[in-house]
Amino acid sequence: MVHTRATTKKIELGQLPEDNAVVLSPAKKQRRDGVESFKKRHRGKPSQLCQLNLDVLFLLAEYVHPLDLLNLARTCKSLRALLMDKSSALAWKTARCQVQYDLPDCPADLTEPEYANLVFYARCHGCGKYVKKILWAIRRRYCPECRDGRLRRLSSCPDIIRNNLVLPAETLKADGAQWVDNEQVNSFMRDYNRSSDDKQFLSEKREQYYTIRQHAVKCEYWEHDVALERRYDLDSRRQERYDSMFENLQQHGYAPEITYFGRHEIQQSHKSYFNTSKPLTDKAWSQIWPELLETMNKFRSRRLEKTVYQPRRDLLDLEYATYVASPAQGTRAFDILPHVTDIARFPPFRDVIYAPEGAEMGAKPFDSAFAQLPVLVDEWKKQLDDDFAKLVKIPARLSFKHASGGRGVASSSAARMESTQAPTDKLRLACAVFVDNTVACYPELLSCLPVSDSIDYSEPNLSILDRFNVKFLEEAPYIVHACGLDPHVATAEDMDRRNARLKCLSCNDSRIMPWRDALLHARWCSPPEQTTRSKSPRCQWQIISDEHMDAIQTAELSLSEKPRIRSLERCLLCRPCVGEATYRDGFTSHFVVL
Repeated sequence: MVHTRATTKKIELGQLPEDNAVVLSPAKKQRRDGVESFKKRHRGKPSQLCQLNLDVLFLLAEYVHPLDLLNLARTCKSLRALLMDKSSALAWKTARCQVQYDLPDCPADLTEPEYANLVFYARCHGCGKYVKKILWAIRRRYCPECRDGRLRRLSSCPDIIRNNLVLPAETLKADGAQWVDNEQVNSFMRDYNRSSDDKQFLSEKREQYYTIRQHAVKCEYWEHDVALERRYDLDSRRQERYDSMFENLQQHGYAPEITYFGRHEIQQSHKSYFNTSKPLTDKAWSQIWPELLETMNKFRSRRLEKTVYQPRRDLLDLEYATYVASPAQGTRAFDILPHVTDIARFPPFRDVIYAPEGAEMGAKPFDSAFAQLPVLVDEWKKQLDDDFAKLVKIPARLSFKHASGGRGVASSSAARMESTQAPTDKLRLACAVFVDNTVACYPELLSCLPVSDSIDYSEPNLSILDRFNVKFLEEAPYIVHACGLDPHVATAEDMDRRNARLKCLSCNDSRIMPWRDALLHARWCSPPEQTTRSKSPRCQWQIISDEHMDAIQTAELSLSEKPRIRSLERCLLCRPCVGEATYRDGFTSHFVVL
């Protein structure tokens, strides 16, 4: 009696008596209509190829490479036994005939599978690593590591091998010495010791030696031809990809960049994209195009900069030089004009410079922009005043009530300076002195700024303070304070009326200097090093008593000392302009231009 598992469980638990147990058979799965039953797939096995007729196998060999036969023989034992049998030699020979450039026939010392393995299976015969070099004379492929243990110098072999041409040797380029295979040496010595007729044995080995050498030379020539053809094929593929790359770039509108820079410079930017032999498919192009697009846009920017934008800037330079040197009647006068590099950044001029490449410019494209120049200069000057005023930092402790000696000299402009709260009023102070390559007040310093020809125009809002290393002379407030004036309100006129003389106590210079010379001295004075946290001035000053002023001025008039440094000067015939100051010997070329 067969019980189901559910019924058996109820009987064990006492829920159903064993006599009344219902005998049920396991439920069978019913087949649903419209659903086909699953059929097991019968897969073919490589060993089933052995059941083919040999004529069919030889016919298949006409369409395969010898390396394919090698791989097929390594799939299973039955195929290996079939293909390694001597009866399958015709299949190997038929496959070998498909190789280009007529590979030399299989030598007598090797079987067809051994010959195919030597020629086409690029693996070391010792360790199995990838090896490209074939040692044709000794019928081996060895990696550099296996050569050390499996080869030996011919000069170290027994005399019977060294003095007779019985074993083929391979000459390696590394040292130029001749090497033979250890296994072949040992095999030769065993056969030589067993032979009954040494002369006959050596004669056969010599004949075999010459046969192997001749075959090895043929194989080397074949290998050279195959490598040469491979090289030509790769070069043609690279050239095809090279042409396809530039053809695509031209289709995207970069023909002017290719003509201007040349293909070589563009190729050097992405050598891996141009020099590969892989065909340029649509998928490959879509993968490299984003990076190429960024590079080609940089080439386009460089080309436009040199061929379009820079010539327009040169034209602006000529027109602006005429505007500065020979202003038209009724032209408004300015206390300082921007440099041409700042003019080129003004929006009206920038729009003309960066107009599209093929836009009509006319003979004088900047006339409309020059009409707006007075308003642009006013805005530029106002921003410049604010930037320089922010640099002036006067210590609060140098106020009027802390003047040296307790005697502060009243400033005529103190009340007026305190009543106005404009930040630019700081620029009228005597201590508003700035340092770049020289020491000067504002705006005289602007004429002395060293304007370079190599200027970055990519930043349209780059100010003068960003382009030059202009700093506030922190010693200036202390010099004004040492003269007895309040640096917060004292102007240059107040300092000139004060007409004090000072002496530096921080260095070995014993000169008595006016306050303007003291500013220049403070720029280059080198006192003993102080701690970075020190709030005291770098130089200590001593004011000379007014009692000695007459004697000092008399001595100054009697001195005819030449200036020790070359000073920058500007042409008074031209309008004041940023960076126009030059040394006196440079005025010759300036007047020639005028």
